[in-house]
Amino acid sequence: MKYSCVSHFVHDQSLLTHRKYNMSQYDYPQVIVFDLDYTLWPWWCDCHISPPIQKVNNARLTDESGTSLSLFRDVESILLELATKGITIVGASRTATPEIALEILSLLHVGERPMIDYFSSLQWGQGSKKRHIKQALKELKMEKCLENGSVILFDDESRNKDVCSINCHFALITDYESGLTRDFFEQSLRAWTKKKGH
Repeated sequence: MKYSCVSHFVHDQSLLTHRKYNMSQYDYPQVIVFDLDYTLWPWWCDCHISPPIQKVNNARLTDESGTSLSLFRDVESILLELATKGITIVGASRTATPEIALEILSLLHVGERPMIDYFSSLQWGQGSKKRHIKQALKELKMEKCLENGSVILFDDESRNKDVCSINCHFALITDYESGLTRDFFEQSLRAWTKKKGH
């Protein structure tokens, strides 16, 4: 049976309850790549943010307009889980204002550490996410992870499914109000685990 390299959001939440699936029912890839805007947080850095950015606390910022800036609800626990498991985390963004994204990553905390500390590589610029992923893995000397199919990209833009052509599993986030959720994260890891035959 052939499995798709793309994970889609399953809207029947009865299939995705945390009680039904436990941590032992999926494996982890060596590398997980995250888009930023509308994947980890609910805004576009180059459209919705008006500097200067002020820190309210470790979990919340505000911009000049008074807009409150916080991560999607489940992102912190997911990043902490990956850090505990020793998974390499990469950021890949097309934002035209990487300086704003970097400031947000530095000001928001995950657990006791700035969020930026969880990323082994951050890739910026227009063009295909394939280039971002290849460049990150080259810098980290982890190119074999693509050969082994041990990379997943979580992203909210369907055009980025072209990463499948470089043997990267693609997890498409379609819920723009919730972004990366615990249910979708676990569903995607199960899909990847099943595809790999683990």
